[in-house]
Amino acid sequence: MPWRLGGSAFYAAAAAARLGARTALATRVGPIEQAALVAACRELGIDLVILPAAVTTTFAFGMAPDGRRELRLRARAKAIALRDVPPALRDARAVVFASVAHELDASLFGGFPGAVRVVEVQGYLREWDAHGAVRPRRWTAPAELLLAADAIVLSEEDLGGDERGASEWARTAPVVVTRAERGSRTHRADAVLEADALPVDSVVDVTGAGDAFSAGLALALAEKRPFGDAVRFAHAVASFAVEGVGISALADRAAVDRRLSVNSRA
Repeated sequence: MPWRLGGSAFYAAAAAARLGARTALATRVGPIEQAALVAACRELGIDLVILPAAVTTTFAFGMAPDGRRELRLRARAKAIALRDVPPALRDARAVVFASVAHELDASLFGGFPGAVRVVEVQGYLREWDAHGAVRPRRWTAPAELLLAADAIVLSEEDLGGDERGASEWARTAPVVVTRAERGSRTHRADAVLEADALPVDSVVDVTGAGDAFSAGLALALAEKRPFGDAVRFAHAVASFAVEGVGISALADRAAVDRRLSVNSRA
């Protein structure tokens, strides 16, 4: 598979920008990938804040014999703390915290007062050996994250099919477990809510769909939509993400709204 820009933060920022939101991306990127990221963000209209880094967090992808995606960590940038984020970005109305390899410091989560905060915890549910081979790990969510989050997003693959952790975290914050074409399951303190995925024209590349979902959810919650409506909007945003490679098929707000309307329940 050829090299391409990726990462949860970039995919989420791209989805938000395509929806017409004023978007900023603060990330660590090494010198090799920097020019490509600058060009992509300029084309999308994303305000890019490059934090110092010797390397970019990089994964290699492969497929296991049973069809599961295999990951190998090639390089990891150092963690990002609140002190690394410019003060001008801290008045955002919606923030997606996107961890891919334990690289978000706990100080970040309380540093955006007034913002809707959606936290992707995929990176906390991974560990790797000395050769970079990635495997699942059980994670105890820190109180700083749970108390700050308006929603936590992860996939059933991240949980290895065991949603007991999601139920535990949901005592403090809503936890949305995405389930690919089967929609999502939201764990809340008092209930578990199911939501359907929206039909798609074709499935080309599922990479980044969860990140597009998180961006849509954050923006919808910032617009004061009820949580169930926000989840459905997020599914509509993610439905376009799988129809092309990388960010190529991400849709604008009008297209997302049309798909929602066509698939609305009677």
